[in-house]
Amino acid sequence: MKALLSRIDFSYIYAFLGEATLALTFMFYIVIARVLGPQEYGVFAGAVALAAVFSLFIQFGFPTLMTREVAANPVESPKSTIRFLLIEVLNSLPILLVLLPIAQLLGFEGKGIIVCYLAVFSEVCRSAKQTLRCVLRGLGDFRSESISVAIERFLVVLFASGVLFWSENLVWVLITVVVFRTLDILALLYYLSKKTSIWSPINFSNLWESLKMAYPFAISGVLWILYYQIDLVMLKGLTTPEETGFYSASYRIIEIFSALPRVIFRVGFTRFAKCFTTNPEGLTTEIYKSTQLLLAIVLPTIIVAGFCQTIIIDIIYGEAFDPAIRSLAILLPSLSIKMFGTLVETFLQTTRREKSLLKLLLVTVIVNIAANAILIPHLQAVGAAIATLLSEVILAISGLGLMAYMGYKIGRYLCLIATISLLLAGMPCLILYGLNPGIAIGIMTISIVAIVLLMVPKQFFRYR
Repeated sequence: MKALLSRIDFSYIYAFLGEATLALTFMFYIVIARVLGPQEYGVFAGAVALAAVFSLFIQFGFPTLMTREVAANPVESPKSTIRFLLIEVLNSLPILLVLLPIAQLLGFEGKGIIVCYLAVFSEVCRSAKQTLRCVLRGLGDFRSESISVAIERFLVVLFASGVLFWSENLVWVLITVVVFRTLDILALLYYLSKKTSIWSPINFSNLWESLKMAYPFAISGVLWILYYQIDLVMLKGLTTPEETGFYSASYRIIEIFSALPRVIFRVGFTRFAKCFTTNPEGLTTEIYKSTQLLLAIVLPTIIVAGFCQTIIIDIIYGEAFDPAIRSLAILLPSLSIKMFGTLVETFLQTTRREKSLLKLLLVTVIVNIAANAILIPHLQAVGAAIATLLSEVILAISGLGLMAYMGYKIGRYLCLIATISLLLAGMPCLILYGLNPGIAIGIMTISIVAIVLLMVPKQFFRYR
């Protein structure tokens, strides 16, 4: 048993548990909706969405940058912690200045404006927490990160829910959230200061250098948000509210399954960054390990979900949302290629080629917008799903090709594996659209055998 436990990498388990605590926040939102009703919940949801957009400018890519730098240099890089936190606070000041006119323009008034300000303060706290979590992540201390985020979410939900039932006042609820998040940050700062040095002299020069280092990550964040939100925005403008609702429902389900590759790359990011700094030749091995996990855990989950998508829609949303299955049947297989796109993103950021990622993302966003503009008027939600699938294919294949161009020949090899994975994941959905089950099972069997043979270490590492 000792030998077995010694072979288990608990980093992935801790990362998964950290993601799982998001269920507490999900439940909290449901409680707010039930207690306050649709009108006040609408104010809350709108304020939170607005604050989430502003959080991109508050964070400015510093959490991702922090993870990479600490993983690469765990002794010196944590000393940038206070400097990065200071920049995030300074980033929030202009946002607080423009928030009032923007909130009024969007229709917030009276208590709604106060709610907007509190939501932004909450995002400032969340950004600081993300940066501190990334210090722990970079140090490889996933256990402490998982415990920290679980304690914070549990206490915030517990006390904010208590205030909600006591006062039924959204302002007091958000004040409670801000207070507990602030206390949590102070506690985590104290813990980190005991674990490592998180302070270094601050001056205008190193503040400016930090901004220059972070801006590619910040722009990538904006492009990712644009990429993943443009479908819904264009659906609202080009189709009916019902079609938008069906697509939104299917996309929310996709977000649930996206947590699995996110867990793998949360750990993989630190491994890639550390390996690139200390042993660049070993990076291919780390890519192989991550690919193994994607194919052994994520891909089978997508396939099972493909067979169960009707049941999933009915359980979560009810039979009224059955038309969402049409777009879900396309979005689910897209995850099998998207995970290779995320592999490319992780590779480029950890090998200090984040500017190349910007070019890939920009091309993908342009393709996505053009495809949506062409397909949505004719196919509605299904058109938006096809545009997403097309964009994911372009991002993954062009990114893997870029890896090969940079000297990592496994990029071409991974292109083949990614294509077979997409074919395999698409079979359950093609059955739903009328493909003969016997033919589909035959194709799936051949695909599985091909992936197993391609992932044999001796075969894979021929393409170092």
